[in-house]
Amino acid sequence: MLDNSLNKQWKIDFFKVFATEYDNIQVFEKADKKKFEHFPPVIGNFYEKTVSPEELKNICEGKLKIKKAKLDENYNDIVKIDYLKNIKSQLNNVMHQQIMNLQQEDPTFLSEEEKEIIENADFPFAKLMTVVFSKDTDEMTVEDQQEWKTNMNQFINQQFISGIINIYFTMKLYKDNNYVRLFQTPYNKKELWDEYAGNHKGFCVAYDFKQIKRTNAMNLNRLFPVLYVKEKISEDELDYDVYNYHCASIMKVRNEVTDYDNEWMFIYNHHYTETEYRMLDNLLEPIYHKTMNNPKIQQITFKNYLKEENDELIYKHEDIINDILKILESEEFDSQIHDEFEEVLKITDDEIMFDYMKPEAIYLGIKFPEEKIESYKNIVESTGTRIFQIKEKDGKIFKSII
Repeated sequence: MLDNSLNKQWKIDFFKVFATEYDNIQVFEKADKKKFEHFPPVIGNFYEKTVSPEELKNICEGKLKIKKAKLDENYNDIVKIDYLKNIKSQLNNVMHQQIMNLQQEDPTFLSEEEKEIIENADFPFAKLMTVVFSKDTDEMTVEDQQEWKTNMNQFINQQFISGIINIYFTMKLYKDNNYVRLFQTPYNKKELWDEYAGNHKGFCVAYDFKQIKRTNAMNLNRLFPVLYVKEKISEDELDYDVYNYHCASIMKVRNEVTDYDNEWMFIYNHHYTETEYRMLDNLLEPIYHKTMNNPKIQQITFKNYLKEENDELIYKHEDIINDILKILESEEFDSQIHDEFEEVLKITDDEIMFDYMKPEAIYLGIKFPEEKIESYKNIVESTGTRIFQIKEKDGKIFKSII
């Protein structure tokens, strides 16, 4: 269970919905509304030390350096992949195409009642196949029926194998292409400067969300409240399964939480460029070919998952999914593709620049190097951005015009 003492209840409630109901639009919109209600008007991004003039100019022009989520020390991969739901969706598209083909050949082949039975079945695609089998084999000999059944079983198996393998590699790539950057509440908390700005030697970039415009609205949708945990949690410590990969990035290990801890994680899923897609195709094709021709995968192609139950032909879709995953998630399979797949993951850099939004202002720390203040002032003001330095008096900090 999550430690309620470290987090406000709305964060815990949001995380649960975000983890489990991410594709339920109506439910998620309610949780999203709660997130917006608690989002601060200004957020800050701290730098522990000075950066090059070029990087400073990029920051002022709205660029944000983000890194792969999996490289963060707090990354907690407790995410499950809902293979059943994903393969259902994929094969339902195949099913609708099959029904269209059947109707073109014979508009009366499937009755409205049969179509409804198929649509309401636990796995509509498999149900369509068994319905077609029962109608096509009425007047066949036993031998012909068995041959037809064998061919249909192999056809369905191939659809499942191809679909599960596609999901397996797609999710690996999706996970690898999540990029993050951590934001805090703004400059006016001394403790934040202690912790995130190299004990006041760095600087803070503040972003204004008081007025919702198109750019910051898009970025607001990519910012998520950080959930604090005393140590990385395991799957069985939660009373629900986590299916949203963003959840692996919004947990942070802290022994204690104070009132100034209000961090937000920016998460961006990178989409391959045209050049990167060409590289991906070239590198992934031999891996995919090797996977499809894996001897154990090939055995599944010919395994019979069509079973008679209560005088009804049933396709054991959960059995074939489990059999495929046993192979794909095994150490043996990983060792077979590891080196080649590592080359695939190198297509995208560990750090990339993202077109974020122009900052409201730059704040230099109390102990910011004096010899760099003037050059920072010139660069920041040349981009139309305001710049201040943090000062301290009577134990309180305030901003001062340079």
